[in-house]
Amino acid sequence: MTPTVQRTPSVTIVIPVHGKSALTRRCLQTLQSSDLPAGVEVLVVDDASPDDTATMLADFPDVAVLSRGQQSGFAGACNDGVAAARTEWVCLLNNDTEPQPGWLQALLTDVSGNPGTAAVGARLLFPGGSVQHAGVVIGRDRHPHHAYVGFPGDHPAVLRSRDMQVVTAACLLLHRQTFLALGGFDRGFRNGHEDVDLCLRLRAAGHRVRYCADAVVTHLESATRGRGGRQAAENARRYLQRWADVVEPDDLETYAADDLLNLAYDGDTTPLRLTVDPLLANGGSGRTHDLERLEGLLRLRSRQVAELLADNVSLTIAVGRASAIPKQRAAAAGDRDDAVQVALDGLRRALSDRIPASESVAGAVHRVAVRQVRDAVAQLLSDDAVVVVLSRGDDQLLDLPMRARHFPADRAGRWLGFHPADGPAALRMLHEACAVGATHLVVPAWEQWWLDYYPELTAALPAPLGDPEIALIFATADVSAAAAS
Repeated sequence: MTPTVQRTPSVTIVIPVHGKSALTRRCLQTLQSSDLPAGVEVLVVDDASPDDTATMLADFPDVAVLSRGQQSGFAGACNDGVAAARTEWVCLLNNDTEPQPGWLQALLTDVSGNPGTAAVGARLLFPGGSVQHAGVVIGRDRHPHHAYVGFPGDHPAVLRSRDMQVVTAACLLLHRQTFLALGGFDRGFRNGHEDVDLCLRLRAAGHRVRYCADAVVTHLESATRGRGGRQAAENARRYLQRWADVVEPDDLETYAADDLLNLAYDGDTTPLRLTVDPLLANGGSGRTHDLERLEGLLRLRSRQVAELLADNVSLTIAVGRASAIPKQRAAAAGDRDDAVQVALDGLRRALSDRIPASESVAGAVHRVAVRQVRDAVAQLLSDDAVVVVLSRGDDQLLDLPMRARHFPADRAGRWLGFHPADGPAALRMLHEACAVGATHLVVPAWEQWWLDYYPELTAALPAPLGDPEIALIFATADVSAAAAS
């Protein structure tokens, strides 16, 4: 039977959680203050959280809670939550999200206008406004890929709602009975590829899967799912075993439909001309190649310089008022060049007062970047965390509300003074940090070249928290357990 949506449907928002109570609180507070349609229920599935999640949830009496005594992973938590819901439609929502106004109504409207749809995903943006998810395409390698990760959040290709083979489950509206009839998520996948497999099964059963551009959700966690070590490799193996000979690649077709990839022929014998949009050619977010990573870092630096200049403009105004040649006199004389010169001179003096003679503007920019890293860590981690910060001995990075050490470091926690020789050496250093209590690894934006240069280290890390343009934060519990075994 084709699923349909009534004029005012009832929906259950199912939020699977395992720890990270601060993120869950923030998500629930956002939902409380948002414009949810009538008849919406919120159900949190507490998947054996090891922190204070249960106590925190008591602060939200209107939120239903399903508590699990033993952790079952993302698939199991979602399946139990959907089964417990009492409504025709459910919306899976990660706890590291902040839905924007109108998000849920947009999903419902999209389903209503597209008969036969059983699942619809949202436009997910990083906190900086770039795209984390705008639909998933299948590449020529038969693997799923986020189509426009890193693109501007308002790019025309991103604003186009459409049928897709796959959308992410970080925010996913589902027809409950259809989901249950298919057996829900396959629990054989462990925190990866569950949504890919489900969407492909829905389409194989004759249902539509949609991407809704009008439903906007901020996603605080990184989209890099592939950095999950052995479990990620097992998920990929299971996916390929089931779907490699079935799925149809659609990445190039999608890019061509969005005018990002064009082919032209100039006659019967002339070779074709291939035109690729620069955003697509550079990979949008710049997280894989050195050139792309540099572009992301430049965006970060541009923002920091803009903030610094904004402060300096305020100082310039104050200096200009006390100037021996008031702007009013220059303007009255009609000499705009003199007025500009006065302002520039004030700016120079303001910069001189603001930044010590021994320090460059680059040093001030770095301080801004360091503050952003510290703020991100303090926001996303609890005070009982123990972090190691990938650095070159910059003690400013350790000014955190929790215990912090340099990485790599000697036994006293001081920066080691040199980089690891290779990937195994870098991984061994992380194991040593875990052995003395480290719970998280913080990788600032300007140090993320490590993730490409030391692949053995990267393969052992789980999916990170954070904005890659500021810092990535990796929980090291699995790394520590692997070292112990």
